[in-house]
Amino acid sequence: MSAIDQTKNQGIKNILHHPNIDEYIFISLIAASFIGELIMKASLLFGFFYWLSITPFFFISSILSEKAKSIRTGRETANLVKYEIFYWGSAFVAVILVVLLWDTERIGPSEASIFVHIILAHTMFLTGIVLGLRFYLIGILLFSTAILSITTQFSISFSLDLVIIVLVTWLGLKVKTQFILPIFKRTTDFTKSRDGYPENERRS
Repeated sequence: MSAIDQTKNQGIKNILHHPNIDEYIFISLIAASFIGELIMKASLLFGFFYWLSITPFFFISSILSEKAKSIRTGRETANLVKYEIFYWGSAFVAVILVVLLWDTERIGPSEASIFVHIILAHTMFLTGIVLGLRFYLIGILLFSTAILSITTQFSISFSLDLVIIVLVTWLGLKVKTQFILPIFKRTTDFTKSRDGYPENERRS
């Protein structure tokens, strides 16, 4: 490994060791979602290309979040890469199919933009099964804003988007357990081991 590669790897490790890295990742996902909403309100065509280009960012963020947890606790989620490949691989295939539908003019840019938006929402929500509450919240946020984009006028939709984004951000930063979503918690989320960590590392 070259000195440049070693420097890059060390830089990534330093970032992942930061005590607030989970919060930074969560806020960046919220910001990406909010920017997407703004772009969609301005142009559905640009919104489509935005959601298309931002998909890898959501995938990388989920991997970095889990890597940061592994460094912090010394534990890794079993089969993480396999789960993420299934989730994001299927999402990528779905997005490609939407692109083909748009390219063959079977749907317009507005429909394509909403479809990709919903695919991202679904994938982020499923990622919560592995990564925890904050990823559930991002999925809920994207589902909610998609519903508003479909059912309400611009002025009302944008105002409600802001309310939902503020609420989700507050929940993601303040709620420290998954008790508010008991149906989503794993059976070992609250089982403590001798060193003080949950057996399968509860995500906050």
